[in-house]
Amino acid sequence: MSETDPQRSARPEVNVVVCTDEYGCGRWYHRGRNAADVLGDFRTATEDLGDDRVQVTTSGCILGCTYGPRFDVVRRWSGEKALYGSITGEASVTRRGRVRFAPIPDDLGEVLSDHLPETAAPIHGLGGSNPPANVDLLRRILSDCSRGMADAPVGLSEAVIMVHNPAATVSIPATLDNLQFVDGSGRVGPTGDIARLTTDGDGQAALQLSRIRQVEFLYRQLRNGTPSYSICLRDDDLATVYRIYLRRSENPDHNPLRHRLFMDLIEQYGEKATL
Repeated sequence: MSETDPQRSARPEVNVVVCTDEYGCGRWYHRGRNAADVLGDFRTATEDLGDDRVQVTTSGCILGCTYGPRFDVVRRWSGEKALYGSITGEASVTRRGRVRFAPIPDDLGEVLSDHLPETAAPIHGLGGSNPPANVDLLRRILSDCSRGMADAPVGLSEAVIMVHNPAATVSIPATLDNLQFVDGSGRVGPTGDIARLTTDGDGQAALQLSRIRQVEFLYRQLRNGTPSYSICLRDDDLATVYRIYLRRSENPDHNPLRHRLFMDLIEQYGEKATL
């Protein structure tokens, strides 16, 4: 299609469909953005093009997955299609079986550039490595868990840390109040890439922040009416490698504040934040 083709205004060359399903991808965050943020960034990027070459629309769940925020891009000029999500590579979804996701770049203008005819990248080359983990966002999340937020000035404090690998699981009683960020030599500082917690008995549990890709806040009521709170931290394959369960506080006055904080964390970061 040439620059002067009269068909252009009648048929956009690229169609972007953002999943905004409130029960699925619309609830999740990827590197600090949810579906509404992605949609807004795309609309801004298309305005910068200054014409009608790109159409941006929304949809409910069309894949049956929770790899969001996620979106489809259709090259109408070639008939090709690409999927983007919070993970990279192949994954199983209920409505299409195995599909291949490309990573969502921080600058969504790059997506449009990759699919317009004059600058298009090969579809098979869009599934490269994940961008670096958003360690700053993870530090903020963990710091809020430790210190509290606004109306809930008490941190989550007493917890059980469960460390996972493919062969074993270890449970360690710990406190979130003594959170520190350290570098590889153990120096404490606000930009440290390792989160360190003090365990009962004066031990330590360390977490490599750059290896974490997703944080999920899980709240439910047990059959006996007792609330259950846990935080799952997942790696590149979205496998849980570090889980934090909250114990009831020894100070009963703190438990309502900790509940409020947990709900505030979900409101601030979403039930599932992809880094």
